[in-house]
Amino acid sequence: MRLATSVVIPTRNRRATLVPLVERVVEQAAVLDAEIVVADNGSTDGTADDVVRLGRETGGRVCHVVEPIPGATRNRNTAARAARGDVLAFIDDDTLPHPGWLERIVAPFADPRVACVGGRVALRFAAPPPRWWDGSLADFLSEYDRGPVPIDLGTRPWYDSPRGANMAIRREALLGVGGFNIRLGPRAGRPTVGEESDLCLRLLAAGWQVRYEPTSVVDHLVDPARLDPAWLYRRAFWNGWSEAIIALAHRPLRKTLGLVRWYYRARALRLPYRPRGEPDALRVRRECERREALGYVLGVLRHAPVRGRLVLTAS
Repeated sequence: MRLATSVVIPTRNRRATLVPLVERVVEQAAVLDAEIVVADNGSTDGTADDVVRLGRETGGRVCHVVEPIPGATRNRNTAARAARGDVLAFIDDDTLPHPGWLERIVAPFADPRVACVGGRVALRFAAPPPRWWDGSLADFLSEYDRGPVPIDLGTRPWYDSPRGANMAIRREALLGVGGFNIRLGPRAGRPTVGEESDLCLRLLAAGWQVRYEPTSVVDHLVDPARLDPAWLYRRAFWNGWSEAIIALAHRPLRKTLGLVRWYYRARALRLPYRPRGEPDALRVRRECERREALGYVLGVLRHAPVRGRLVLTAS
């Protein structure tokens, strides 16, 4: 029996990329008779008007859900509660799916043990990247490719978890473990990450399986402003901060503190690098490592006293 599917598109003030995405998803959703839930996190750019129009034009296939409190994970949780599908296929509002994306990411749910599936995320640059860009920091731009064959991600490190730009989740399993952790994910100008990894760790602990499906692919449209050392440094810091929260929630305190001593301390003590003129790719990457280490150390210091409360349910 085919499981009912809902395509979930979280959005906030990205009308220009949202509309082409929805128009492309509609055809794929129709094949599976899936609804499309646009989860609007307080947009002020006319997004609501366009989504209502698309709902009329598609005979009600597109619906509009509003979460007024800023926060990407809070927005996803609101959409999950509102959606009617057994499987929720999440796709970001600055991506474009390849043909067959939706059918391929929901196919593994024929196995009742599977709770979450992640597909590939390829980068699409609006213009050629700067000369110094060598691709070594592509993970910071949400690139996700774990090879050409399916993988049981329960056998891989936690940081190999799917990316929210292209992942599907069994609704029952998501709500059963409390939804996305609202301490993680972008919110109020703080670009924390790791909500997918945290969720997958809780799903695995509850006995579910997490899979990687390489044939389900989306392109992530890269904002040129992100190809700047300052943006990457900021992203690296919050990546480390988020890793600290995840480690404190899911690993013994001894191992979490051990990473500070044996891994992050040496990186945190490096001299800072601020490019003058053309950036050097290797030095930018090493500075990102330093910022990430600082984020981890400060995150541990901030959250270690409350580590027992770091795994939160949906609000």
